[in-house]
Amino acid sequence: MGVLDTLKNSIVNVLTKASSNPLLSGAVVKIGSKILPPPFLRNDMEFMYGAWRGTSTVKGSDGRYLGEDNASPSFYCEPIPTEYHICKFGDSRDGKQYNMTALQDMMKIWPEVMSLIDRFRKYYKLEFNIRYDKLTTVDLFVFSKLLVATTAYLIRSQRYDIQNEHVPIELTSQTKLVAGVFMVGRKMIEKGEAIFDDTEGADADFLYEYADKHQVLISPRDQDFACAGSIRKIKELIDVTIRGWQPTSALQPPQELLDMVDETYRSAFEYGVKDLHLELVIKYAEAVILETVLDPETGTISNNHRQAIIEHVRSIFSCEFTDPESLPGQKKNLLLLFEKLGLSAIEPDLKPANDTPFEDFYLSYLEQIRSFAFSQQNEINALLDIERLEDLPAEKVNKRLNIVPRDIYNNMIK
Repeated sequence: MGVLDTLKNSIVNVLTKASSNPLLSGAVVKIGSKILPPPFLRNDMEFMYGAWRGTSTVKGSDGRYLGEDNASPSFYCEPIPTEYHICKFGDSRDGKQYNMTALQDMMKIWPEVMSLIDRFRKYYKLEFNIRYDKLTTVDLFVFSKLLVATTAYLIRSQRYDIQNEHVPIELTSQTKLVAGVFMVGRKMIEKGEAIFDDTEGADADFLYEYADKHQVLISPRDQDFACAGSIRKIKELIDVTIRGWQPTSALQPPQELLDMVDETYRSAFEYGVKDLHLELVIKYAEAVILETVLDPETGTISNNHRQAIIEHVRSIFSCEFTDPESLPGQKKNLLLLFEKLGLSAIEPDLKPANDTPFEDFYLSYLEQIRSFAFSQQNEINALLDIERLEDLPAEKVNKRLNIVPRDIYNNMIK
């Protein structure tokens, strides 16, 4: 790691610790933003963070962060007055805290947000030539990802004055809601579920039960916090994404926002597909590499390195991701998404084998991913009309994949 990267990491660690102090948080946000621009202002955001996490520290017109309690990196966020209540929903969330302030704000504009989701759903069906009525679980993952990316596109292409918090609350609220939908799909992918399917219409009751059973409604950042929506509202949201909105009122988002949606949805969806392509390539590469590490037939990888990689991965990924039995299903589900979008996965040129050193396989595959990511990020930047990425070091790609620990990677390249 270079001196500059080491210095940046040190600054990030200091700012992150200081941001937890309410007396220092305001100063930390100002200092941090000057030293290190927030992700949504960087020209490698999509690769390093993705559309959701990269824009999570942006504020909506309601003054609340797009990522709410999960906004990251946290040192870009000042404390916002928030009232928490204890969950009594009769499901896996009971006893945990939920964000009552955000829930109350959401309920004030619920019909408008449902109407906005329905508008985007019609455009999704049009753009992807979908003739059937009910979206599939694969559709829901793609659709919800594209809705999140649409907000990111409008932020990244400077359609709104971020400094003055002009992102409409209807748009930020929609993004917060559908993030939960794509998290259900993500869990199915990680577990290699056969029910992640593109042949049958999805069912809202089933998807809620799945989310509840597999802890999708619990905050991934802090297990003491959970989704704020009632069971009825969660099912209603999922049903709107599946079947569309049957309005119970004439309330609509502001016409200015609807005009913006009509004008930009094609470019936003194009951006979203490119962003999702990056994510899918990364996830597929992670699964291939981990499968290789876990395979006892893989030669020339020491037991110490194998165990260090496994422990590293288990410390940062879900247990499903590290389950050898789920990896073939993960890859199958990811390939299903590639096929759905007409995209290509990146298979390793150098196949892992008993006589192939693991480091040769890994460094070769890493270069394939680096080359693709560099090109893809610059295609995204051209679409956004922002500064081109001049370089993408292999060590940054290794960090993004987050399978091989830095010390083992450094030994490989010596």
